[in-house]
Amino acid sequence: MFMPLADRVTLRRQISLLAGTIGLAIVGVTTVGSTLLARGQATEMAQDALRQVARSVADRLDQDMAERLREIRNVAAFEPLQPHWMENTGSLRNVLDAMQRTLPDYAWIGFADRDGRVRAATGGILEGASVGSRPWFLNGIRQAAVEDVHAAVLLEALLKPHADGTPFRFVDVAAPVSDSSGRVVGVLGAHLSWRWADVVRREVLSSRRPELKEDIIVLDRSGRVLLGLGHGSAPYTVAQLTAGHFIDRGAGGDRLAAAAATRGRGDYGGLGWIVVALQPLDTALASADRLSGLILLLGLAAAILGMIGIGLIAGRLSRPLTQLTEAVDRIGRETNARMTRHVHGSPEVLRLSAAVRSLLRRIGTAEEDARLTRAEASDAVHAAEDRVRRLGADLHAMQVLADTDGLTGLLNRRAFLPLACDAMGYFKRYRRGICVLMIDIDHFKCVNDLYGHAAGDEVIRQVGRIISDAIRTTDKVARFGGEEFVVLLRETDLQDAVIFADRIRQSVAGTVFELDGHSFRATISIGMAGAEMADDDIDRTIERADRALYAAKSSGRNCVRSFEASVLLNLRAAA
Repeated sequence: MFMPLADRVTLRRQISLLAGTIGLAIVGVTTVGSTLLARGQATEMAQDALRQVARSVADRLDQDMAERLREIRNVAAFEPLQPHWMENTGSLRNVLDAMQRTLPDYAWIGFADRDGRVRAATGGILEGASVGSRPWFLNGIRQAAVEDVHAAVLLEALLKPHADGTPFRFVDVAAPVSDSSGRVVGVLGAHLSWRWADVVRREVLSSRRPELKEDIIVLDRSGRVLLGLGHGSAPYTVAQLTAGHFIDRGAGGDRLAAAAATRGRGDYGGLGWIVVALQPLDTALASADRLSGLILLLGLAAAILGMIGIGLIAGRLSRPLTQLTEAVDRIGRETNARMTRHVHGSPEVLRLSAAVRSLLRRIGTAEEDARLTRAEASDAVHAAEDRVRRLGADLHAMQVLADTDGLTGLLNRRAFLPLACDAMGYFKRYRRGICVLMIDIDHFKCVNDLYGHAAGDEVIRQVGRIISDAIRTTDKVARFGGEEFVVLLRETDLQDAVIFADRIRQSVAGTVFELDGHSFRATISIGMAGAEMADDDIDRTIERADRALYAAKSSGRNCVRSFEASVLLNLRAAA
């Protein structure tokens, strides 16, 4: 059936139809493939973006909760407050009120004695009431504790209601309080308003583009909604949350979803919250759909133009064959003609055949030459890339050696100062406090004289390790030379820096250094200073910390001194 039809269609039209069919098939396959690829890539990119949003919110929740737990623990362990915990003078209430003013997210802060009776609280709320049966008190009397989100029980009728009428929900933070003898005398507890988490959620969403139509919900460890639409429901399965990304097929339409669990931070082990970031599927795939439509239109246009062009080319190419066919046909129809065989071997056909064979030979030779040239070029490129990689590795190793102290593995002065200058610039832009600690090993020359320089090097190494283990990832420590270290604490005020520095001092004082059968102890002196807006650069802050270190040395060593000593005195007075 095909052959009779083909016999009635000219070669030019056959070539045009075949080329058009192939072109349309290529357009169809390309469009479908590109659509699937584009939608897959768009889905992956959207899920990656949602995972980053969910992880950002989870990390913010962990960070804030860790900070709140650290604040309550530090206040509960603050020595200047020990004489005031069991007093009834109102001074403790003043301290708690001042603490609440610094962070309004604390809806209530109170101290209850061992019997569970509230002795002091912000605003005097619940003073004299019994909280002995509350989970935060029962757990906080034993150790620092954090309780998951719950509705208000005692405070519902005592606190000023929210403007929008939403009920109170709290996250409780508590820590045991001990007197000077170490005996637990009560519990310091704080109710953190759960509206704080909604502020974090809104801040993250406001940083995203509105046209993305993203949403965020927070679930508890069992999968029930704590924050967002559908409060109290469990919209997702364990398998979906475990997978980390899935499609939420709800009544409002399909949405891409990505989940990230809170992981805790430091001493805060986390409450198992799960953050889910959502985006409508059609919004996530809008760019991919537009791209697919554009590819389809371009492909159809290319196919139509290709069919027209191929038709013209086919007519041009088939004309010589038609002329040759007519010539051969004329020779075959002449009765007395004897040129048929000669026509078969005519000079024109022979020259065409010879030209084609010659062209093919030249094409083959040219392709071989091109292949060899490409192979040589590829080898040269690979060799050059290998040399560049080796050079990069060498440069990286040299940079590490240039920035690292060889004895302790800490940063050296050259690498530390640029980081400190960046921190000073951040402080001046956003007014987030930074502190500098200058640390010096006491009587270090005596260690070298009594036990040798190897023992001195071991003391320097271990002291550097103690300091490095104590700091946060955002802080920096460097060896400035000899037995002197410098520490940069970001987003830290002098009060917290004093507690941090004294913890390092105690850790060093309690360490027994051993080398070659000798056991000995060493102490350190610490001077500190906070950055001020009047400082021209970080060197001014370091200079004040160095003066404070000199004061610590002059005061008998093995102590901590702050250049701004009045801050600590004011805190003691307020207590």
